[in-house]
Amino acid sequence: MKRGSSDDYEATDLVQEALAARELTPAVHLADKGYMSAHNLARADRRGIELLGPMMPDNAWQSAEGNGFAVSDFTIDWDNRVMTCPTGATSLPWGNEIDQGGTPVIRVRFSMRNCKDCPSRDLCTREAKGRPITLRPQEEHEALQRARARRNTDEWQQRYAHRASVEGTIAQGVKGFGLRSSRYRGTVKTHLQHLFIAAAMNLTRLDTWLTGTPLAPTRTSHFAALRPAA
Repeated sequence: MKRGSSDDYEATDLVQEALAARELTPAVHLADKGYMSAHNLARADRRGIELLGPMMPDNAWQSAEGNGFAVSDFTIDWDNRVMTCPTGATSLPWGNEIDQGGTPVIRVRFSMRNCKDCPSRDLCTREAKGRPITLRPQEEHEALQRARARRNTDEWQQRYAHRASVEGTIAQGVKGFGLRSSRYRGTVKTHLQHLFIAAAMNLTRLDTWLTGTPLAPTRTSHFAALRPAA
């Protein structure tokens, strides 16, 4: 693991890499939104892992309003590097760039000549010039589109429901065992603390099961407690 702090989504690849090195690659890896990215989806696919979790939605107004031409409505010819809009217009030559976050992206733009008098312009762009579109590299783009499409299915919801038990385990570790506070300096000692906490949680749960101790009731937030009884 890398030393120092890093974003959650960076940890996903590191965890999978460590598991692969020990020949413990999972078939399915359940993760929350903070660990999901197009890059991680593509890397997981290459390792034969299904990375299952909620992706950030397409926040473009065309998708948010539900009645515009989203990127998914365009046809992409990756071999010839051409996009075709829903009305049949084709894009200008693509450009490869690096965005502000250091991520490789593809910049696509449609000609103002095609967009200016298009009868569907209000559904497509509010730009003074032609419609601009930013794409991820093909592997990442296609993985992202598949993940967003699956999110809307009942099957996805049922499979991802297993994540609830993981969240409960994290909550127990934080509230009962001080999981978010390191008693030591350095990643090696902190990792050892995490191992001790995991062992303590397992022993606690085993004791609870053997003694028949009932589970604690679901916590009611202060805000929810204000709701009048039905």
